[in-house]
Parts: sequence; structure tokens; C-alpha cells
Amino acid sequence: MGAPYCFVCERNILRLGQPSHARWVGPNGKAYCSMHFVQRFGHDEKLVRLDGYEPPAKVKPPQAKQAGPRSQPRKQSEAVEA
Repeated sequence: MGAPYCFVCERNILRLGQPSHARWVGPNGKAYCSMHFVQRFGHDEKLVRLDGYEPPAKVKPPQAKQAGPRSQPRKQSEAVEA
């Protein structure tokens, strides 16, 4: 079973972008990501982990391209001819 999505994030996918994975069951029985859980129920509400939740596999961010010699600004000569 893959990680389920937060129903609030799925509903607002056009405004919020890619939906977040749901980790917590709210008092109303719906699955929420951490942000929407706290937004709806505050920090005092007891966190109940979603049954069968497995965090998604971590994906390494793409490596930044290394700057080549042409991408560095040229130093101007400070030598003064006499």
C-alpha cells in the first residue's frame, strides 16, 4: 500500500500543487498531512498515526551543475604599464 494523500491537499491540487502524504487521522476520521492537521485542530490535539502509513521513498535532489571555466567572470589585469 502506498502512502495516502491528505484529502485537503488533493482537493486543492490546482492551488497547492502536488498533494502531501497523509500521516495523521483527525478526530473526524479523515486523513491529514501534518500542516492541515495542525491548521484544523491545533497543536493540542492528540496525534493518531494513520494505520499502514509508510513514508514515501526519499528521492535525492538533482545535483547542481559544476561551474566550468567559461562560467566564471574574468579577472581584469590590475597591472599598470609605466
